[in-house]
Amino acid sequence: MARLTETQQRHLVELSQSYLDGLSSAIAPSILREDNWEVYDAIARAQEINKSLHPIETVVTNSEGAVIAASDPKRHPIGTSFSPNDISKTKAFSYSAGADTANAMRTLSYPGRVAGIIYTTFDTRHLAAERRDVLMALALTNGALTILLAAAGWLLVTHMMRPVRILSEHLGVARETLAVPVPDEIVAKTTGEFGHLFRGYNGLVRSMKEREDLSKRLAEEERLGSLGRLASAVAHEINNPLGGLFNALSTMKTHGHLAGVRSSSLGLLERGLVGIRDVVRTTLAVYRRDSGSRNLVPADIDDLGMLVAPEGRRKYVTIQIDNRLDGPIAVASTPIRQALLNLLLNAVAAAPEGSQVNATVSAGTAALEIVVSDYGGGMPESASAVLTAGYGPPPLDGGGLGLWTTSRLVAEMGGRIEIERLRPSGTTIRLIIPILRAELSDVA
Repeated sequence: MARLTETQQRHLVELSQSYLDGLSSAIAPSILREDNWEVYDAIARAQEINKSLHPIETVVTNSEGAVIAASDPKRHPIGTSFSPNDISKTKAFSYSAGADTANAMRTLSYPGRVAGIIYTTFDTRHLAAERRDVLMALALTNGALTILLAAAGWLLVTHMMRPVRILSEHLGVARETLAVPVPDEIVAKTTGEFGHLFRGYNGLVRSMKEREDLSKRLAEEERLGSLGRLASAVAHEINNPLGGLFNALSTMKTHGHLAGVRSSSLGLLERGLVGIRDVVRTTLAVYRRDSGSRNLVPADIDDLGMLVAPEGRRKYVTIQIDNRLDGPIAVASTPIRQALLNLLLNAVAAAPEGSQVNATVSAGTAALEIVVSDYGGGMPESASAVLTAGYGPPPLDGGGLGLWTTSRLVAEMGGRIEIERLRPSGTTIRLIIPILRAELSDVA
């Protein structure tokens, strides 16, 4: 549009100047002679010749602004004053783009004075119409191009964003359920960075699937391992008192006719079987504490001496138990029996032949204290760590289940374990168990 305006204005200036040149040459002698009719005839001839310029009005004045002649004498009579618009006074040519008229001015000068001034108005409505037609054509063309380019851009963006949409859908599925890979046929059709992105995503999905499968296998192996350790620990805890129980049974077979021996052996068998029953019922007290356990009584400690006696005789180790209890103690009997039995058996296993294992059981107003000492080579650091671990995991290699069970039992009773190394050799283990305020059941 700017170039059209410039072209129209340039052509209009050239034509108007040509018109004024011809008119100036024709009327100059007549102005000097002040022949009004000759000037009028020259104006009429010029307008007739230059119809293509569409001249609307031409006025010729003298230097004082009085009309000499005009194309419309009725509107501008001879001798009247003519006052053109301000632009026509100062500019030789004035035209605004899209305007209906254009104005041109020419001063006729002779040496020493101004002979006259020509004012001309041209009709430019055809140029305005041409401008409107071009503007409409541009608007329609630009609108059509804009719609076409917008549609092409939308299709292009849709095509470009399709891989992103596919990846977003798969990520949404991964968030809701399990991640699924992008189909291979889609990956094969996708090139460039999105192809690399799809292949990287599928690699991530495969890694996640492999990791999930591995986690399931490890969980299953851990479950089976835990069941194996639990079964081993249960068998360990049940097997510990069996030697003493078989010993009591053998005693009854040999000396069962004696009332005292029979009563003592039956009591030992009953308490040992109750202990085994509690072990099975509470599953080593690993997962829950047995709320139906009875109070600890002095006979429970005395039984332990008979239960570990066969193992002591086999190892040529003397077992000395100092039972200082003088009545029921408000602590669960089964966990105490299990813990002390485990410690005694481990002490006998660690003690050298001909040595002695000492155990002391005493109760104060707030806690039950159990002390077991041996004179072996000293407890290894790994065994000490298992014994003091509390709620730590069981040993993975399967060894030290008795110590681990003791640690769990003491921890669940709210107690603590202290280990002291003796000089020159040996180990002392001290269990400190808080006494409950309310008494437990006395039912065996």
